[in-house]
Amino acid sequence: MSDFPITGCYYYPNSSQHQQCSASITGEYLQLIDSQQQVILSSPLADCQSESPLPGIASAISFSEGGRFVPQDIHFRWPFAPDKQGLTERLEKNKALILLSIILTPLLLWFILYRGIPAIAVYSVSLASPSTVENMGEQALTVIEKVALEPTMLTEDQQSALQLQWQTMLKQLNLDAAKFRLSFYKSDYLSANAFALPHGRVVVTDELVKLLNDKPDALRAILLHEIGHVEYQHGIRLTAQAAASSIVLAVIFGDLEGITEVVLGSGSSFLQQVFSRDMEREADQYAIEKLITLGYSSHDFADAIEALQTRLDEKAKLDDSWLEYLSTHPSSQERIDYARQYKPK
Repeated sequence: MSDFPITGCYYYPNSSQHQQCSASITGEYLQLIDSQQQVILSSPLADCQSESPLPGIASAISFSEGGRFVPQDIHFRWPFAPDKQGLTERLEKNKALILLSIILTPLLLWFILYRGIPAIAVYSVSLASPSTVENMGEQALTVIEKVALEPTMLTEDQQSALQLQWQTMLKQLNLDAAKFRLSFYKSDYLSANAFALPHGRVVVTDELVKLLNDKPDALRAILLHEIGHVEYQHGIRLTAQAAASSIVLAVIFGDLEGITEVVLGSGSSFLQQVFSRDMEREADQYAIEKLITLGYSSHDFADAIEALQTRLDEKAKLDDSWLEYLSTHPSSQERIDYARQYKPK
């Protein structure tokens, strides 16, 4: 322990102002004295609170008026402080606990991100108001339009025929026509594809319509698959999970400014989101069950997947990034076999 007086720095209350000085104990008082031997502060020892230090960090003193004195000697300890290590300091020196924390921290983080947050997301979906989901969906569509979509090149007659098919299907399944809306776009980025936004809008690309032009029932199967994503609320669940995960990581790593970006940019995340394999299977089953309800065959869904797989294989030969898209979905052959062997319960 260093002898008094001990040099250090005094930080004034509620201010960044500070001053080099020395501390000494006189009777029952602790005094801070500047380089001119003037007393800056004199405080009863009873009003001085020693902060529990971490290893390698000086033990600071807090005064009742809000100021702090930090010794220059990181090993200095105040003689009137409790003669025992603080809890934090004891934990810092416990090698067994350090090793245990190294092992458990990644496991805890994994549990939070892959078990806790998905469970919370499922629960939070029911708390979202219809207006919130509607606004989120339209915001996402606006962003995706700017990034990846162009005005459709389908003729008015083609669009009218598909819209009539869509409305007839919604009526037969007792689905809300005000909620489920069908839109057509041209997209070099998405190619032959379709996606559903959480509020019920389903987007179909011109390329997909052309790909399945001679398989209208296969196109119907794809549309039912996208409706299944909406019915199971997959989109908003993924968004809730992504936002919650980002916020948790921001808090853990201290990047609190990133939370604002998550909240403001949540709409754009729909363009990058990838449904889990379980979600894809749920949507597949929904599509197959509804096809049979409408009097069609589960083979129509298999035909759709076969056509899409052929197109994706062609794309993958030209661009390796499509391989990542394929890896996030259940095996196409698995989905085809499931559809062809499906037996209604």
